[in-house]
Amino acid sequence: MLVYLSQLLQQFFCFSWKKPTLLNQSQLLNHYHNATARLFLFDWDGTLTPIVRDPAAAVPTPAVTEILQKLSSRPENEFWIISGRDSSFLEKHFSAVPSVGLSAEHGAFVRRPGLVEWESAASTADKAWQDEAMMIFEEFTDKTPGSVIERKNVSITWHYRNAMLEEGAIRSKECRKRLEEEVVQPRPDLEVMDGKMCLEIRPQSVNKGVIVQSIIADFAKNRKKLTAPDFVLCMGDDVTDEGLFEFFP
Repeated sequence: MLVYLSQLLQQFFCFSWKKPTLLNQSQLLNHYHNATARLFLFDWDGTLTPIVRDPAAAVPTPAVTEILQKLSSRPENEFWIISGRDSSFLEKHFSAVPSVGLSAEHGAFVRRPGLVEWESAASTADKAWQDEAMMIFEEFTDKTPGSVIERKNVSITWHYRNAMLEEGAIRSKECRKRLEEEVVQPRPDLEVMDGKMCLEIRPQSVNKGVIVQSIIADFAKNRKKLTAPDFVLCMGDDVTDEGLFEFFP
């Protein structure tokens, strides 16, 4: 199993824009070897797959799929992919690895390891704000060639990675200002987040930190002799992943 963990780390290092200087791989592998209850929490885009011009092309390679299968098949391991992607994308590309837990839209929807049903972890009743946000995103899409809108169940993301770099950055700031003034101010339960060449609006209750708490609670329930995992490895690549790290000391 250590060889698969090493391969997993190499995948992350290949796609990360900056290698984590404090990660001692030999020490990490030693901790892994000595642990009896392990938890893996990984982002998808930019972490286990590179950021690509077409978001639909960010699919798992056979090598990554094999690594996930091997690591998640061990009874002492629990592996999660916690992504901003919607549940249909994750279901399509990870159905071959049912032992991996999936969290879609930053924790709004969850498919627990070994199960086939998705759970909703966020209220989807009030979507009136989405139409207002879409009008703003559509306006900026029209004047920013190469940008596209990704409308999901509880959030909306505007991608500008295919736009001219300088123009995309300028339009993103303008778009964020409009969203905050016209959509978020009347609804303080919403927030606007900057990602890698994208802008997202979503409920504040939808974030990766919330779903991590649920995962930890269920982890303890499933292992009667332990209250928490004795090995945790979290990896992500942008500000939307901060919730993963804030939960752990």
